[in-house]
Amino acid sequence: MSEHSLSHQAYIAIKNRIIRREYQRDSYTSENKLVEELGMSRTPIREALHQLQSEGLLKIIPRKGILIQQLSLKEIRDYYDLRLAIELQTLRQLQGYLTDTHFHPLEQCIQRQQEALDHQDYGHWLEEDKRFHRYLISLTSNEVFLALSDNIRQRVYYQPDPLRRHAYYTASTGEHQAIVAALKNQDIALAEQLMTTHILRGREHAISG
Repeated sequence: MSEHSLSHQAYIAIKNRIIRREYQRDSYTSENKLVEELGMSRTPIREALHQLQSEGLLKIIPRKGILIQQLSLKEIRDYYDLRLAIELQTLRQLQGYLTDTHFHPLEQCIQRQQEALDHQDYGHWLEEDKRFHRYLISLTSNEVFLALSDNIRQRVYYQPDPLRRHAYYTASTGEHQAIVAALKNQDIALAEQLMTTHILRGREHAISG
């Protein structure tokens, strides 16, 4: 396995621990401890830590350790509320605007998600999930929406544990299909309802771990 893949594995493992609140807020851990817990070498763990620091989830303090800056339950809810507001407003702004040209990239994302599920390639599935939602928001030409959405995804995006991952991603792919079908039928009310269910389900998983 490449160093990049190991770094991504370390990134996901540490990030999930932070989001699931396995560390106390403002507590410290260490690189040595993570090496032991994750069974990895220092290089991928160090790369993952620097990425997480850039996202504001931890702070590397020389000679002291790694300060965990995890979100409270309220902050997780607040971020998901903001994400929901952005994506619902996106659907409203796109009402009557979407054509087959716009639907094609969305359907390609869904197809690639299904292929990723078939091969249990969950890293690829995550990339397509990000592409699906980001593409919809990009159609509004609202750069603030895009920047906020990217920030939210960095801070609170949740990846289920391995035992639940396939079922969770399969359900999410089906929700994407239903949202696109509603948009094709110009049923914005249904699309908003489906998007609300989709995002709030992610929020509950992030909160419950």
